[in-house]
Amino acid sequence: MAIATSRYAIPDSGGELARRTAGGVLVAVVAALVVRLLVGSLGLAVGPTGPMTPFGTVPIVMSAVVAGIGAAVVYAALVRFTRRPVRNFLVASAVVFGLMLVPVVAAAPGMGVTAVGQGVLVVLHAVVAVPLVAFAVGAVRL
Repeated sequence: MAIATSRYAIPDSGGELARRTAGGVLVAVVAALVVRLLVGSLGLAVGPTGPMTPFGTVPIVMSAVVAGIGAAVVYAALVRFTRRPVRNFLVASAVVFGLMLVPVVAAAPGMGVTAVGQGVLVVLHAVVAVPLVAFAVGAVRL
């Protein structure tokens, strides 16, 4: 009988997964806020300003937190119900990342977001997604 081993350790408990995900959220928030500061310091014209802009601090932080919660729930379900949770999580993450870019391309221009702003949104999505995935699967640990 063959035994499958994973390169990454599956979390032993919900608490461990929560710690991993919290680390990913922390890194994602810091990275996204650094991108926001760079965009502001370079004076890039990204589009609308104000409380409802996708470039504001609160929307960036809340998006990262919600994405982290979603990632933890999906990964926990995959650990529980599949034999290859890491591989399945990577596939699911890639699909979700692609789907999250649809509004950037389709809806953002209608909201007044410039082409530069769309590029910044793609970068923000990436700097949130990468640490969340890396921390959730255990590839990176704090």
